[in-house]
Amino acid sequence: AAGLAVTAAALVLLLWWWQRTLTTLMTAPDSSTLQAMEKDTRRRSAERGPLRLLPAGRTGTVMLRSLRYAWRDPKTKMSWAAALGVGLLLPIVTAVQGGGSVYTACWAAGLLGMQMYNQFGQDTSAFWMVASTIATPRDAYVELRARALTIALVAVPYVSAVVVGAATALHQWSEFLEAYGLALALLGALVCTGGLSSALAPYSIPAEGNKNVAPGQTGIASLSIMGGMLAGALLTSPVLGLTIWLHVADAHGLLWLVLPVGAAYGLAAAYTG
Repeated sequence: AAGLAVTAAALVLLLWWWQRTLTTLMTAPDSSTLQAMEKDTRRRSAERGPLRLLPAGRTGTVMLRSLRYAWRDPKTKMSWAAALGVGLLLPIVTAVQGGGSVYTACWAAGLLGMQMYNQFGQDTSAFWMVASTIATPRDAYVELRARALTIALVAVPYVSAVVVGAATALHQWSEFLEAYGLALALLGALVCTGGLSSALAPYSIPAEGNKNVAPGQTGIASLSIMGGMLAGALLTSPVLGLTIWLHVADAHGLLWLVLPVGAAYGLAAAYTG
C-alpha cells in the first residue's frame, strides 16, 4: 500500500509538472517575439553565468546549443525529463517497497545514456544548418564529441547522486562502489554505441505531432535503438563479469576495484565510440 501511494503521488506530481511545462512552452515568448535588446541582454547575462565555464570554440558552442535544445525544444525536453524522472523514481519505489537493490541506480545511467542515440535526427530540419558548418572529418568529430560531453555533463553528476541516494535509502553501502563503477561503465558504453548509431543508422524525427519516427523509417529506428542497447549491454559485460567473479571468488575485499575499473572503462568506451 505504501509503495502504491508513493507511485501515485509521484505520478500526480509528474503530471502537474508536465502540464505547467507544456503551458509555459505554449504561452511564453520565444526568440522570434523578443526585442533585439532583450535578447542581447540575456546573451550577456548568460555569458557571465555558469555557461562561461564551457570550453571555447566549436565544442562550447555545440554544448550550449545542445543544452538549449534540452530546455526549449518540447520533444527533447520531455525525453530528458522522462530519463531523469524515471531514473530517480525506480530506486525510490523499490526502496519504499523494501525489496530494492542499489543496482537499480543503473537505470539512471541507462536512460541518460540513451539520450546519445540519433543525435542528428533530434535536430530535425535544423540539422542542415549544422551540416553546412562541417567541412572536414575533424569538424564532424568535434561536433559529435561535444554532444557526448553535454550528456556527460548532466549524466555523471546525476548518476552519482542517484547511486548515493539509493545506497543511503537501502542501507547498502557495502555495494556502493561496485554499483557506482558498473553504472559509469554502462553510461560510457551507451554513449559509445549511441555515437556509432547516430552516425551509421540515423533516422528522421518529425518536427510536428507526437511521433518520434518518420513514416517508413521504423525499421531503421528499431535497428538503431535496439541494436545499440544490445551492443551497450555487451560492452558492459566485462565490468559486470569482473563484479560477479569477485563475488563468486569470495574476494569481497577487492570489490572496490570495480569503481576505478568501471570509470576508466566507461571513459575509454565513450572515447572509442
